[in-house]
Amino acid sequence: MFIRLKTLRNRRHPIKLNVYMLIILIVILNFIIFAFIERQIAPSLLAIAEARARIIATEAINKAVKERITKNIKYTDLIAIHKDVNGQVTLIQINTIEINRIETETSLEVVKTLKEISMENIKIPLGLITGSKILSNMGPLISVSLYPVGTAYVDTSEAFEEAGINQTRHKILLDITAQVKIVQPLLSSKVEIKTSVPIAETIIIGTVPQTILDFKR
Repeated sequence: MFIRLKTLRNRRHPIKLNVYMLIILIVILNFIIFAFIERQIAPSLLAIAEARARIIATEAINKAVKERITKNIKYTDLIAIHKDVNGQVTLIQINTIEINRIETETSLEVVKTLKEISMENIKIPLGLITGSKILSNMGPLISVSLYPVGTAYVDTSEAFEEAGINQTRHKILLDITAQVKIVQPLLSSKVEIKTSVPIAETIIIGTVPQTILDFKR
């Protein structure tokens, strides 16, 4: 009887050993498959996430600045046009104090806006990574988070466009630069957002004086 029990115990040891080996093999195999899939899809996923983040952030910034900053700004608040006795423009004077105030206010508003959109995750269908139009909306959704990085940099620039015979459209723009960080398990990247928002414009009749070419100098 003792010999039979001992024999049964000896038989169980190989079975346990085989189960352990099978579990280890499955874990190793899953790790290899996971690493391979991640290596294949990570670049595509990152590129799509960066593109989505850039679009979302740019649209949010443009909307916020137009609705909360530039809505009540007039050209005459920023620029003073001086003419001679013949009605020709001789000098365009910049209101630097007002422009600096707008830049500061815009910078704070942009940071606030980026914090607001960071509360919402970007959902990317796994099928979109394949590049196929048929599969683009299929598969599980991959969640990507957005976080603002640092502060926003705002500068003011101007642009001149022909608006007709002897007429020039003078535009004042806010040039905004900010960064957001996209985060997804095992992936992260910083995306730079650049956009220009027109805040005021007017039509200048006659020759544009050289004195306005050095804007904010």
